[in-house]
Amino acid sequence: MAKNKSARSSRDTVRQAHANQLAAEKRRSRTITWTIVGVIAAIVAIIVVVTLMNSSRSIPDAGPAPSAATASGGLLFEDGVPVEGDSPAEVDATTVEEPDPDTAGQMPSEVPGADQADIIIYADANCVYCAQFDMENAEALDKLVEDGHSLEYRTVNYLDNPGTENFSSRAANAMACVAEESPEHAMDYIHEVFMSYNTHQGAGLSNDELISLASEVGVDINGCVSDNTFRPFVNFTTAKAIEAGIAGTPSIWVNGVQYENTANGEPFQEWAEAQLED
Repeated sequence: MAKNKSARSSRDTVRQAHANQLAAEKRRSRTITWTIVGVIAAIVAIIVVVTLMNSSRSIPDAGPAPSAATASGGLLFEDGVPVEGDSPAEVDATTVEEPDPDTAGQMPSEVPGADQADIIIYADANCVYCAQFDMENAEALDKLVEDGHSLEYRTVNYLDNPGTENFSSRAANAMACVAEESPEHAMDYIHEVFMSYNTHQGAGLSNDELISLASEVGVDINGCVSDNTFRPFVNFTTAKAIEAGIAGTPSIWVNGVQYENTANGEPFQEWAEAQLED
């Protein structure tokens, strides 16, 4: 009997040792697997960051401006379509002056170009408040333009980041592409880009999605988007906005008066019309 107990005890000890060995091997295997996964993820992340940095650096400082470009870097609309602006055919962001450090971060008391456009909108395609403003007021903006008021979109890239592959710049470029390629669809496309925020929630759209969105309103911008044709212009627009002291978006001006979204609950269109009557 004692022998049997001793034999069972020995077998139990062997089994336990074997189980412990298997468990240790599984832990080592998991550790090696997760280490490999971590290394691969780190390599992929480095490749993505380097690719985006190289892509960003590949955008030249100078480049063509769309026909509707203004000297302040906007797209000028009259009667619902882009019209010829006063920008030179080629722009260069490095020629824009640095803002005065004494007034940095302060909203300007007046906005450049107010004598040329009745309504001026500084916006970023990946700004949730810009999207909200445009979605709420797209019809009002269209109506104001149809009524003979000029509108200038100055689309900046304040919210560019590697996580969205610099969506703000890419979207602004796509907007300029549509304005150049098919002016009659430009306002609709700008509204569609802002409306798309509901679907991507700040993650941005890919170039293919921006191209597809243009196709839905009847425009082919494949080449313009793929070539980053107006990306230097977007950088110029942003530099001009910073020079003017525009610290955030949306920043909306009507007849030289800033809309602060505190008009006692008054709809934007009514507030804008009141400013335009002055």
